[in-house]
Amino acid sequence: MIPVSEFYNNLPKKTCARCGAELSEQAESYMAECDSSDKCTDLTH
Repeated sequence: MIPVSEFYNNLPKKTCARCGAELSEQAESYMAECDSSDKCTDLTH
């Protein structure tokens, strides 16, 4: 069994569901898309 800290350090970065841009990690944040459409490079959805 791997240590819990190693497990969490190996999780992939959270990305925007619309454009794939990396989202900044925030405690208690369940965002799945960029917080601003200006940042989102794929607005066709």
